[in-house]
Amino acid sequence: MLSGCSSDQASTTTLPLPTGHYEGPISYQGTDVRVALDLRETTPGKLEADMHFLEAGGLSFAAAKVRYKEPQLMFEQPGQRSQASVNAIREGDFLRGVFTLDSIKAEFVWVRRGQPAPRAYQEKTFTYSLQGRRQRLTLLVPTDTLAQHPAVALLADAASAASATMRADLLARQGFLTVVVPVSGPAPEPDSTTLQGIVTAFQALRKEPGVDSTQVGFWLRGSMAAQLVPVASLTQPTASFVVLENVPVASAAEAKPFQALGRQRIPVLACYAAADTSLNVRDSSRRLRTALGARRGSIVRSFPLANADFVMPGRLNSDGKWSWPQPAPGFVETMVTWLRQRASR
Repeated sequence: MLSGCSSDQASTTTLPLPTGHYEGPISYQGTDVRVALDLRETTPGKLEADMHFLEAGGLSFAAAKVRYKEPQLMFEQPGQRSQASVNAIREGDFLRGVFTLDSIKAEFVWVRRGQPAPRAYQEKTFTYSLQGRRQRLTLLVPTDTLAQHPAVALLADAASAASATMRADLLARQGFLTVVVPVSGPAPEPDSTTLQGIVTAFQALRKEPGVDSTQVGFWLRGSMAAQLVPVASLTQPTASFVVLENVPVASAAEAKPFQALGRQRIPVLACYAAADTSLNVRDSSRRLRTALGARRGSIVRSFPLANADFVMPGRLNSDGKWSWPQPAPGFVETMVTWLRQRASR
């Protein structure tokens, strides 16, 4: 699902913005992928876009740089290694244009079929005090009928920020309240100001209306995870769960920060994309599994052939037809099911 807000659109338009629900295929080398696009006007002159890959929902993403200047619409996927973008022209109730994925360019025509579907979550400003200063983050709050939701704080350095945004969007659509917590600067020590700042944000999140304070955990990704994971034990009470993605564990020494999770009985879901060449997946997953021990509820799983974004890249098959990218089989289901199991305990 592609979603995001426009940032540099024209201040005036000669026609109403092209809001609505659009559907149609994208065709490339004899293979179609069906999509739906919801365009909404959030404030006068500003659009947000939600794009659904109807047969590969895990490829849905939150869009960046949504721009409209009559009659041209443009938006793109934020931060992924496989960069997708759309450049379209409005022609009445149709959008006609080009979908680009890396070096692939595919033409499309999408037709408007009514009003845009409502989003599955709302954005809400989250404020808390840190060392006397007011901090502001953005919560994604599901728009279901539940009074309280399990919550995930996604810790994001520069390298993991795009992935954190994607996961926050995905999980919010599945009923989890999410917030991306930016982390900057050098790798922190366990007692550093950085870690204490994260703990403060986490404790404030627990007190937010709409949050089930007994089910609040962390998401971490990449090389910074080993330095940041101590926050799960520093909070009072400890974090309810931890989700890890593509965390390198190159030695027994690098595994030590994760041993505390096992000792504290904090359940962990660790996911590895087997084709991620930035780390040794086999050795890292083995060392992490050993560090976590036999804690009930903890899982370390690798997803074969998936790239670092947990996507099976597009390719030509044996008969020369194009196979569109697909989510790594089981990745989204594993994460969502595991988190729901934590919430039901």
